Amino acid sequence: MCEMSWNRRGSSRILTAAVAAMLAPAAVAATPDTSEWKCERCPFAKGYQAEFTAGSTYVSDDAVTVGDATGYDEKGAYLNADGAGLFAADGHRLRWSAEDLGLDSRALDIAGGRPGSFDYRLSYRQLPQRRFDATRTVFSRAPDGLLVLPPAWTFAGTTTGMTALAASLVPQDIGGDREILGIGGRVQATARLRAFADLQREEHDGARMLGAPYFTSASLLPHRFDYRTDQVDAGIRYDGDRGHLKFAYHGSFFDSSASAIAWQSPFTTAPGAESGALAEAPDNDFQQLALTGSYRMPWLDTRMSFTAAMGRGTQDETLLPYTTNAGLVTAPLPRPSLDAKVDTTHLAVTVLSRPLPKTRVKFAIRYDERDNRTPQYAWSRVVADTFLSGESELNVPYGYERLRMNLSADYDFSGSLSASAGYDFTDVDRRFQEVGEQNEDSGWGRVRWRPNGWLDIAAKGGISRREIDGYDTALAAGFGQNPLLRKFNLAYRYREFGELSVSATLPDKPVSLGARALYADDSYSSTPLGVTGSEERHVAFDLNWSMSDRATVYLVAGYDEVDTRQRGSGAFSPVPDWNARQADEFYSAGGGLRITGIAEKLDLQLDYSHARGTTAIDVTGGIGPAAFPDLETTLDSFRARLAWRWSEKLEAILQLRYERLPTEDWALQGIGPGTLPAVLTLGAAPYDDEAWLAGISFRYRLGGE
Repeated sequence: MCEMSWNRRGSSRILTAAVAAMLAPAAVAATPDTSEWKCERCPFAKGYQAEFTAGSTYVSDDAVTVGDATGYDEKGAYLNADGAGLFAADGHRLRWSAEDLGLDSRALDIAGGRPGSFDYRLSYRQLPQRRFDATRTVFSRAPDGLLVLPPAWTFAGTTTGMTALAASLVPQDIGGDREILGIGGRVQATARLRAFADLQREEHDGARMLGAPYFTSASLLPHRFDYRTDQVDAGIRYDGDRGHLKFAYHGSFFDSSASAIAWQSPFTTAPGAESGALAEAPDNDFQQLALTGSYRMPWLDTRMSFTAAMGRGTQDETLLPYTTNAGLVTAPLPRPSLDAKVDTTHLAVTVLSRPLPKTRVKFAIRYDERDNRTPQYAWSRVVADTFLSGESELNVPYGYERLRMNLSADYDFSGSLSASAGYDFTDVDRRFQEVGEQNEDSGWGRVRWRPNGWLDIAAKGGISRREIDGYDTALAAGFGQNPLLRKFNLAYRYREFGELSVSATLPDKPVSLGARALYADDSYSSTPLGVTGSEERHVAFDLNWSMSDRATVYLVAGYDEVDTRQRGSGAFSPVPDWNARQADEFYSAGGGLRITGIAEKLDLQLDYSHARGTTAIDVTGGIGPAAFPDLETTLDSFRARLAWRWSEKLEAILQLRYERLPTEDWALQGIGPGTLPAVLTLGAAPYDDEAWLAGISFRYRLGGE
């Protein structure tokens, strides 16, 4: 729905498609890819059509989860406007659309051109990200960016001794805003050759939580950030009779408005360690050249495509000093900046062929390399800005080579029965990680049966085995890890999976049904400490019933379960002393009703959905609790939309929406800024939002149908 904000906060951002579907009274046509326009596809050779929507919505309560990605985060009235249109004259086409111009989620698209000659496009997106709106902090920002404490602050070893804490708290929302501006176009130089260029700028600013540790205490800071990313894509493409060839350049340039975040410590510290600093994400660039193409061979109905790309990422931001403690005398930095350099290589070939009339074969091979050429230096260690450790560490330039191969085949036994099978192989060679070489083999098969025109049954299953050349326990110990720990993404794994899907459209009945079931089991049988196994189960069902030409009912339901097991050692022992099981359960159900043309002028739409997620964590052994409180999230959402057509051009729309999202999270429940003696928090609480949205809008159409 279109509602311009009267109490809009901050800069506006893009409305996500999922939320737009929930709020919009009618979908606005997406901006087309004008490169595919053909004159014969245009509805008219000359003319225009457009529609404009304006209205208002009232939100009953502040609700950060409702406002995330939409802008409806505060109680009050909102005004908004939408629009879309198409203009054509003398061979030129122009299409535009505008969404949520009055909200913090506005979007604008303009695309046009002359078919066979040129096209252009301009887009603007805004996206509000709302995380917490009841958080509070004692920090304020000085002109130089330093997070400072109140003048009358009482330093203490724990939060219980900070007597000025309660009186010093001020509101601090956590969230951000994105703005994305894009411009691009193509020029058809000849019938076979065209050039293209696209530019995009994304700006992201806001506040997020950042941990600032000091020995056994820590503070959660309201970290203000302001980032910008510019991207450039340009190239030329040549289309031949049997294929095409494209040469392209891609560039990405990241820039942060600040090089570091600095703060005063609210806890009692050693002399000279009263403040700390952390580097921001460094400015960096990535540039790549790519050659892609395809060729349709004159035999065996075969098509081949390929990609070859080489890129380089660089980062040379000035490094911060070892410590903010002026009383510590440290050795000079090995160099003033890291001079980081990473080269990337990507090669891929795909071949599709039909060697027999009922057979289709696909083969693909892909090679990726990340060659980290960042030089290594020995860096001194300063512990908590308090003392020199006397030790040094080398920076670790991680890198890898990865080869993937895929082979699959499909065969139609008859008009109702078909089968397919495939084999996948992946080999990874890593540098500076506990597992140097790792390979994975996967095989799968699928059978599809369509005995008649209304029933479709498909079953798929397979196995996967990931092997490693050995776990480097010495390297793991050098990283401070238990030598028996196995990271789940590096460990040996055996996986089995199966899937069954059924869809049916009842004969002579306006009813369609669908069901899907999936099971997967992962076993890490060679893992002494870490994740040892997991099981996943998924079931989904949907029903659609067209009661008449004007009325439709639908029902959906789903259930997911993920059961994960792990074991560890709290005493850094080679023998496990605790085991844990985490069970995640999610279920959802919903339904809706659509009725059009009531009394020839009225359309009704009703939708309701309910979803619930629960996480249970049980622990056996160790020194912690035997079971943690369950984590729970529940969502209830209801929508009602009524549209009245006053005339062929004017339509009035009434909309009512209700959303409720209570959550239970023991890590946040009842944790205020001073609740934990060793951690000064921002008082983030579990979500417990409930809001009604009621709106009215009017849509007016101009031009042709």
